[in-house]
Amino acid sequence: MRIALITDGISPYVTGGMQRHSYHLARHLLRLDVKLTLVHCVWAGDRLPSASEVMELLDAPPGSLEVIGFHFPKAGRLPGHYLRESYRYSCEVYTALKDRWVEFDFVYSKGYTAWCLLENKQKGEHTAPVGVKFHGYEMFQKVGDLRGKLTQFLLRPPVVFLNRNANVVFSYGGEISGIIEQMGVSPDRIANIASGIDDEWIAERPLPEGQKRSFLFIGRNERRKGIEELMRCRTIIESSDIEFHWVGPIPEQKQLQIPQCHYHGEIRDANRLREIIDGCQVLVAPSHSEGMPNVILEAMARGLAVIATDVGAVSMLVNRENGRLIQALKVKALKEAIQELIHMPEAELWQLRHTSLERVRRDFKWSQIAQKTLDTIEAYTHKK
Repeated sequence: MRIALITDGISPYVTGGMQRHSYHLARHLLRLDVKLTLVHCVWAGDRLPSASEVMELLDAPPGSLEVIGFHFPKAGRLPGHYLRESYRYSCEVYTALKDRWVEFDFVYSKGYTAWCLLENKQKGEHTAPVGVKFHGYEMFQKVGDLRGKLTQFLLRPPVVFLNRNANVVFSYGGEISGIIEQMGVSPDRIANIASGIDDEWIAERPLPEGQKRSFLFIGRNERRKGIEELMRCRTIIESSDIEFHWVGPIPEQKQLQIPQCHYHGEIRDANRLREIIDGCQVLVAPSHSEGMPNVILEAMARGLAVIATDVGAVSMLVNRENGRLIQALKVKALKEAIQELIHMPEAELWQLRHTSLERVRRDFKWSQIAQKTLDTIEAYTHKK
């Protein structure tokens, strides 16, 4: 099986949930004897790793991986710049593999990366079957401000085009599949496949026990991540004998200057991130919109209970058995959930955490997810 995996970056070279998913997908497909052509990029100004570095990172067997790297185009700051940059990148990818698209059995594309390819396919160019993977479809979910709504308006048309013209659309399931169907994609062209977690992330048991209760937020400084709502829970945090850890590039002016809060900045080293997660008992993920967040899977794999909003496919991960699922991101509901887990008896909280860990072991290991992905791809190659 020869697959082209077209990404908008892989971790750790680019930070983000999509990029971590791309890294794990590539790594595990290679373990399944796939011949992979990986297209990736780094931000303008960042060092582009060599092909041999990427091969070593992914532990690729000899002769199994071709790496094509780019710098993501930089178009400026005018409205719509990200779409222009994404389209230019898709054109660079299309040109780099021009006359080779028929060599592959399948093209798995992330985000907007197949935009130019599908335009040409629509005009009659013959290619392998193309699968499209958008993660959260945030442009079709609720946002927290007017700027977000304007951004959604710009992003939606090309997303609809890509989904309607792909041979298969990969979805996390839950509300995400409903969004895809509303675009006019028939259910038989939607592949519901969850995200996953590597075995090395999965703890033997929840830690720590019997220590000061610690909460954790992991995320970028984006309005949709619910940071503003979480900051409005200051009085509860400040008046409780807890610690609250924050991981992500959160500007100082947005930080709560209280003794209970500890800011770690952006963490790219997986061992350091695990160390911070292992010192906590509860993850708080109060997003306005999401797909299937890697941070929730990573926290569950280390045995954390989770407080999260019911957006995207989060309900497939979190319920009352392993945390609290807030139906809508309201500060009152968020405060109540945090307060409940602050005062929850240790044995009850441990049971939530144990359920998180067992749920990951049963349903969300990357070895399982990669095999299901490959089985789906093989099914669609037979429909050529």
